[in-house]
Amino acid sequence: MFDFFGFGKKTCKTRILVVDDEPNIVQTLKDRLEMNEYTVFTAGNGQECLNVAQEQSPDLILLDVIMPIMDGHETLENLRKQEWGKDISVMMLTARSQAQDITRAKACGIEDYIIKPFDLSELLEKIESILERKKSTVGSR
Repeated sequence: MFDFFGFGKKTCKTRILVVDDEPNIVQTLKDRLEMNEYTVFTAGNGQECLNVAQEQSPDLILLDVIMPIMDGHETLENLRKQEWGKDISVMMLTARSQAQDITRAKACGIEDYIIKPFDLSELLEKIESILERKKSTVGSR
């Protein structure tokens, strides 16, 4: 359909879960990702993220840190405790830029840590890179 950011059509729809409590950010990401032929699911807090992730088995989660009910760090730690959540790629997408936040997220095996505000084109390039690495890793097993 659209090759808006220079990415070719996907032969198999990659599943991405966007988790943020800011509706405008969620909608913007959902729209841009769908324009690039990703299947997108959304959640507004950490608990909802875990529920959707278990049901939908996303290939990648874009996860905010500052959220109600369960923040992004708790969500990530809980995700990694689940057998079904150990291998899901996670990219933190947050306004939190303190070193301890980044270190805590990296200790749980995130793919990348992006500070808001972010450039959508660069974000899409990073997403594509993560998914390509994941595909080549899975393919080499």
